[in-house]
Amino acid sequence: MTRDFQYTWSYELKSTPEALWPLVSDTNRFNRDTGLPPVQMLGIENRVKRVKFNIPLVNIQWDEEPFEWTYPGHFGIIRRYHNGPLKEMRVDCRLEKLEAGGTRLTYKVWATSRNLLGNLAIPFVIGFFSARKFSSTFHTYDRIVARGGSIITISKGRNLSSNGHTKFKALNERLRQQGVDERILINLYEFVHRADDISVQRMRPYALADTWGLPRRAVLESFLHATRIGLFDMYWDILCPECRGVTNDYEKLGDIHSQAHCNTCQIDFNASFDHNVEVIFRPNPSVRPVDTKLEFCVGTPQRQPHIALSLIVPPGEELPVTTMLEPGRYTARAADLSGSQILVVTKDGAERADIRANEKGWPYDVTKISLTPRLNLINETKQVLTFELTRTAWSDQAATAADVTTLQTFRDLFSTEVIRPGEEISVGSITLMFTDLRNSTKLYREIGDAPAFGRVREHFEILQQAVDAESGAIVKTMGDAIMATFRTPACAIRAIWNVQKELASRGEPALSIKVGIHHGPCIIVNLNDRLDYFGSTVNIAARLPHFSAGGEVIFSESIRNDPEVTEFLEKNAKPNSLSRFTSEIRGYDQSIELWKIKV
Repeated sequence: MTRDFQYTWSYELKSTPEALWPLVSDTNRFNRDTGLPPVQMLGIENRVKRVKFNIPLVNIQWDEEPFEWTYPGHFGIIRRYHNGPLKEMRVDCRLEKLEAGGTRLTYKVWATSRNLLGNLAIPFVIGFFSARKFSSTFHTYDRIVARGGSIITISKGRNLSSNGHTKFKALNERLRQQGVDERILINLYEFVHRADDISVQRMRPYALADTWGLPRRAVLESFLHATRIGLFDMYWDILCPECRGVTNDYEKLGDIHSQAHCNTCQIDFNASFDHNVEVIFRPNPSVRPVDTKLEFCVGTPQRQPHIALSLIVPPGEELPVTTMLEPGRYTARAADLSGSQILVVTKDGAERADIRANEKGWPYDVTKISLTPRLNLINETKQVLTFELTRTAWSDQAATAADVTTLQTFRDLFSTEVIRPGEEISVGSITLMFTDLRNSTKLYREIGDAPAFGRVREHFEILQQAVDAESGAIVKTMGDAIMATFRTPACAIRAIWNVQKELASRGEPALSIKVGIHHGPCIIVNLNDRLDYFGSTVNIAARLPHFSAGGEVIFSESIRNDPEVTEFLEKNAKPNSLSRFTSEIRGYDQSIELWKIKV
């Protein structure tokens, strides 16, 4: 005989709702911390996931509806069981900001039993055991936040075996000899030794760097060095452009396909190096074995932190909701309904706005809303819709494939890591620089082969150091010329600025180089077992040095319009040294605007 049970627990916590949200809404970690067994996803259909407990001799399965949530105040979930003592369970968690400071967290559970066993088990397991664990876990999270901690600082004891500890220490010493910052080494040891299995499944260098208060590039490069000596393993994760979940996890760059598919969203998409290929790391199994499939909840708001709200609205109904947003662009959409609405969040935006879904489509104009808007979700269709408000910008804590492959350290340590022959993968924006040494033939004739060769080699060393200092990489050399790549225009400008000044200080005869810089999209290919770049952006950049008389940098409008470049030139360029001109590029039908500056 079925029976309904309801439990409500309330806790007064010291931290704010937005500070608690990353911990409380991470139900994968919360379920582990409260004693639930691991789970396994069996399949997905119409966004409903079929799940089972992943423990021997137990085959309890259920259908799990998508989570509903509103940052940072609410999340909920419904599970409908196919067997076992429960028939259905619903959870609702709310975080309310208190006037005197802190948060009132209210956690509700509704459970329907399937049989007599359920009638006996629910009061004990949920009413007694879960009640005690929930209280302990929420107060633990509150203490972690109060002392400035985060999810990735949660310690779960000592996780390295004696053999793993010995190997880690030995490899750590090799990293020290390679010049890795001592502060990074200390944090790496503490993290790998004490962090729980969930935290080390996907180690993200930028996120760890931010937590440790250390430079992102230095931490990322330390992970690359650690991978090279066998301390860590590196993986290339393909992320879905919609749900941004991991659709594929590759051990080698050469295993990546440009075509990908997301089972959750049921969409095909093209992988892009700077948009949805993230580089993550795990401890090598010889140091610390990691169960990469260990999970305690297959769906959680923290798997999609870019989604500010995800709420179900029945047909013909409205749902008012208040949320907190960061400044920037957002997209409002409804599952199973094509199109979307663009919203821009600003301090002076509207306090109230309607998000209206109907068969006519979404409005074309951009809606400006405030940082804490009250939104009215209106479903004018005849079907149930899930409304989502998604932040357009991707997390800047992701070390993308574009970030990693433009580092000289990566190209030096992993020269064999290339995409498969014939594969073409896009990169949405990258800065390319081409240089050419001016009058090098004349130099050999004037001072002799040996001295001239020494000066040319010296010029390459200066270029190498300057490019590396700005997080760039030299893709290839071509005689006395190089092709280099950077993540931002400002990095390229700063690098060549330092090169020109260094060359001018190296004695007579003074060396002079011709430089061209351009920014835009291109494709990455495997050329002669090396990562290379192709496309119109590359072709234009390669032709720009021809407009230089030496000691001049030629750059395109896309470089000139970059705010960081503008700021740099205003501080460093000599008066009247910057000029604009129009010219034709060989192979292109129309003239383009170019800029020239004498360094």
